[in-house]
Amino acid sequence: MNLEQKNTEKRKNEPLSNSEALSFFFIPVGFAKLNRWKNTDFNESEIERFIKFGFERKIKQASEMRVFGMIFYISIAIILAYLIK
Repeated sequence: MNLEQKNTEKRKNEPLSNSEALSFFFIPVGFAKLNRWKNTDFNESEIERFIKFGFERKIKQASEMRVFGMIFYISIAIILAYLIK
């Protein structure tokens, strides 16, 4: 195995960085589309890039972080609705 293949394998198995994970957590759904035919959602373009380069671990972690982010916002909404009553 040469150096290029080792680096490719290392990148495929690398986890999400903290900033990537936070962006998937705090912005789990795309809502900032200025033009409906142009993809301006950062998370969607990042997932497309992960798929293109075969970063399976990052794809799995990104989808998990998006689910956790959605659960977080739903929980916040439920808590606020309960407190406002």
